[in-house]
Amino acid sequence: MNKQNLFNYSNYDQDEFLNTYWHKKPLLLRSAVSLQDLQVLPNKKQLQQLSCYEDIQSRIVFKQSESEYQVEYGPFEEQDWQGLTSECWNLLVSDIDKWHAQSRKILHYFNFIRNWIFDDIMLSCGSINGTVGPHTDHYDVFLIQVSGSRKWSFSQDKIYDPKLIPKQALKLMAQFKADESHELHPGDVLYLPPEVAHYGIATSDDCVTCSIGMRTPSHSELITSYVDHIAQKLSANLRFEEPLFSKSPKKGEITVQDIENFKNILKKQLCHSYKIEDWLGQYLSEYRSLFYEFNQQQEIDLLKDRPALYLSPFSKCCYIVKEENCKLFVNGTQFNTTLRLAECICNTKSLSRDFLLQCEVSEYQVVQELFAQGAFLLSNTSSTTAL
Repeated sequence: MNKQNLFNYSNYDQDEFLNTYWHKKPLLLRSAVSLQDLQVLPNKKQLQQLSCYEDIQSRIVFKQSESEYQVEYGPFEEQDWQGLTSECWNLLVSDIDKWHAQSRKILHYFNFIRNWIFDDIMLSCGSINGTVGPHTDHYDVFLIQVSGSRKWSFSQDKIYDPKLIPKQALKLMAQFKADESHELHPGDVLYLPPEVAHYGIATSDDCVTCSIGMRTPSHSELITSYVDHIAQKLSANLRFEEPLFSKSPKKGEITVQDIENFKNILKKQLCHSYKIEDWLGQYLSEYRSLFYEFNQQQEIDLLKDRPALYLSPFSKCCYIVKEENCKLFVNGTQFNTTLRLAECICNTKSLSRDFLLQCEVSEYQVVQELFAQGAFLLSNTSSTTAL
């Protein structure tokens, strides 16, 4: 699987995809994932079992008409699945990569995309005609057909702020017009960029679809976080100053000078870098992360023989190159270390025993701290896999 990529059996390659399609327009790839590699993903029965766990995010969408949908949220119980045979339903289970260890192997197919924008693996299954309705998303998604079949209809152009069906729990489009429709079979992959309208309908009872979501933060999220970051560093002694008045001001008036004074505060404080790269690395390495109790303190004595380690599925990491060294960010914490260590952690998400035996003292100290925080786990440790 390490040698596989989405373009092995197509007329496209990675560079063409990134230049022409990535973030821009949809692309259908037939037989892009081998049937054998699809076996690492849960089947319909396993998805139903996963939805019964309290810590796993799951929901069922019931379609009652083209304009009426209902949503129920998990955890569910096993008997819930026995009475759905006559209904039109679609189960969605999020964060599969964190709860079903084998599923993470499918991500090798997407190693040409930076992993810090990876959001999660979500799987869905349901009845024939099961669907979540026509909608748009704010993120890139690769839709892999795992078993059975699903018909996807989608637009070619991006649709911003579509008119929505009123009084529905889901943000579904009131008016949907497809430019293309294709039925996907096991191994087929449909790439959809953000804001492209799409509508998927299961066409077989054994339909299981895998969604690989890639999400970047919105401008609103970035600005809010950065302003909060700056505000925490400012002294309470810095205050808004009134202008010097030559005569008594009108009691209720905000003056032109007041507005200018406020603008000057923004210019002075927001234009100051405040180590913006440090903030960005910390923010991106914890953006939408699912921090679970599994990330807990571990005794570094367990590392005395330098056993192989792997990155916890609940951890997120990235780095910024700084001359010969770099800044490594893991779950919002910054480490100053070597580029060699940062690349190994972020690109392979594992550390072999041979690598650890060759580590410099400063590198190994970073590894110890990450292990103590629960960001790294022993390779022979049982994972959080629910199944």
